[in-house]
Amino acid sequence: MRNYSYYSPSWIGVDDYIDHIGSVLRDGGWSESDISEMVHDTAPSAGFFEYDMGLLNKQAVLNTLLLQADRLSDSLRDAGWSSEEFHSSTSTLLQKQPVLKPKMVFLHNNVPSRKRPSSTSSSSVPPFPPPKIPKTTTTPAQPPQSNAVETPATIDKMVSILAEAGCTLINPTGPPCLPSEPHKFRRHLHRLFSSSSPETRSDFLSGFASYIHSPHNLRRVLTPTNHDGFGSISTKSKSLVQNLLLVPSIQLDLQTMLLEKLPEHFDLNSEHSGASLSLVDDVARLIVNQFRWLDFIVDHNAFAEKLMQVLSICPPNLKKEIIGSLPEIIGDQNNKTVVDCLEQMLREDSAIVVPVLDSLSNLNLDEQLQEQVISIALSCIRTIDGEHMPYLLRFLLLSATPVNVWRIISQIREQLKFVGVSNSRASQHSKLKGKSLVDNTEASILDALRSSLRFKNLLCQEILKQLNCLEKPQDHKVIDIWLLMLIYSNGESLQKSIVKVFKKKIIEDCIQEVMFDQCICGNKELVKDYFPLFLSLSEYLLACKEQKAREFGIHMYTCLFEEFIDTYSRQEVLGALVTHVGSGVTFEVQSALETMALLASKYAQDLIPLSSHITGILDYLDGFSVENLHKVYEAFSHLALSARSSADSYGSSIANKLLMIIRKQVSNPDLKYKKMGLIGTLRIVSCFGDANSVCHASASQVGPSSNSIRDCP
Repeated sequence: MRNYSYYSPSWIGVDDYIDHIGSVLRDGGWSESDISEMVHDTAPSAGFFEYDMGLLNKQAVLNTLLLQADRLSDSLRDAGWSSEEFHSSTSTLLQKQPVLKPKMVFLHNNVPSRKRPSSTSSSSVPPFPPPKIPKTTTTPAQPPQSNAVETPATIDKMVSILAEAGCTLINPTGPPCLPSEPHKFRRHLHRLFSSSSPETRSDFLSGFASYIHSPHNLRRVLTPTNHDGFGSISTKSKSLVQNLLLVPSIQLDLQTMLLEKLPEHFDLNSEHSGASLSLVDDVARLIVNQFRWLDFIVDHNAFAEKLMQVLSICPPNLKKEIIGSLPEIIGDQNNKTVVDCLEQMLREDSAIVVPVLDSLSNLNLDEQLQEQVISIALSCIRTIDGEHMPYLLRFLLLSATPVNVWRIISQIREQLKFVGVSNSRASQHSKLKGKSLVDNTEASILDALRSSLRFKNLLCQEILKQLNCLEKPQDHKVIDIWLLMLIYSNGESLQKSIVKVFKKKIIEDCIQEVMFDQCICGNKELVKDYFPLFLSLSEYLLACKEQKAREFGIHMYTCLFEEFIDTYSRQEVLGALVTHVGSGVTFEVQSALETMALLASKYAQDLIPLSSHITGILDYLDGFSVENLHKVYEAFSHLALSARSSADSYGSSIANKLLMIIRKQVSNPDLKYKKMGLIGTLRIVSCFGDANSVCHASASQVGPSSNSIRDCP
């Protein structure tokens, strides 16, 4: 039998290749000991060609030669050779050999020619540890690298196994080159590892672990591959690792190997936490990406347990990405483990609530786990930041079923502290956890509630049911007003029910004016989108027969006019009041005129530019009762009095019109009109008297020298 202890096929020419390089080194002045150390120690090991020679085909030997040549080129370059010198030493030999596919190309960065090693290591990491550099009398030798763990023999075996299956690992043009039919490649490996001795599988995994010890090599096997070695990479192509993960006999070992390498790249991920690092440059994300959408998982429990262990120590950005990808990585086989782990992490860090909710919503949970998830989400209402509240509310409301809807609505009502205003009439603003801040956060919360209520009538019915069951005023909250208004905004189907509930709660003193102040006053930006809804509700209440309902409507009109200072909104308020005045219903007309008189007494200067919207009332004084006439003249008397200190033409116009009407009424021979004119005269005098008393009272507090005395009428 032929001895293969140091035999290489004649078509390779390895011996001539090594001898030629040794000759070039001798011509360069190197000693025989140095040449022997560099060349012969770098030559292919005797055990390589002896190992499993019957399995090796031409492609396998070529791949091994590429590895050895790459290793030799690194050694010579570290010894001071330039790329041009190495090329000139091997060009003659390469020209004699047949063209290889893929072609042998050395893609090293050009460095200045030097004869001794530098203390600075190369920027690229070779797939093998560099050999020793010969000692000289001028420069001390470079110490061997202590972190080199790659074993050439195991890597050679791994490369030969991949080559036998049709994969070219060392591809100078890019990532490893896979065969055109990857499923045959995977089937071949699985059959080999299943039928061969355990050492074959063990050697392959050991060689692969040694190979990816280099960050450069790890990135290569994680990058999507091509099938010819020369074309562009398809976006749908899989990496070598993804293909190996679909080999059942080695899947779990590869999963464990990659997850254990993940912490090595946490530092790079944390350094770029503020910036977006591309997927190609982020090795940690590349590793996670290998586990997405696998066709199958051999051992779900072991993989999920290992993934959860690594997930608990990940930096925040990577942790959020992995959590959001859990449905794509694990699937539906280990939902219990995933839910328990996410619950624990959520207790430790509430900042991850958004990816956790996103992941849980994409899992196919059974009824028991769904209830566990609802309990987890409800427990977060008081603990999470306000910016995350919209996501939590949307998740809870969209997860509502007839079984858990009562618990969800009651917990939201009790725990969500939705107070978006702080003024003298409202409660003091408190920065407690779970309380929304006065900014876009509250608008986002309202939007989340409105969209959820719009698509689930079950939620609306449950809210009305719970509010109807409440009897004590202290059981009602500000959020109840908003819930009623949001349901009211979603269509006409429930609007009648909403206004009835609203009126009932107002009459029973369950919804009070201070609660409405907390919704409206000082919170224009939040309420502006709901202004038409509040105005519509005010119109309904002001037209009610019940006195308490009308009083609440007057308060709502006053708050809306006070809060919304833009011309359009105030015109809408005054237009609605004029409509009430023209309704002909006694109590409705009376309440509208009372509202108008109240606004004129408090905001006369603001009403003067808008007086054209209400002066039409003076043309219909015949139809008012005596009590209502008092209200009309009171409102316009305040405007006329305020016009005396205003240079606005609107002010003089309304004052002149009022005085002209009163003169006509007083001089009219009809007793009815004389009585109307007398009422108007007395009301003007009364307003002047009230103004004088206020002015003199303020002057007495300041002193007789105050200028305010001179300003009094």
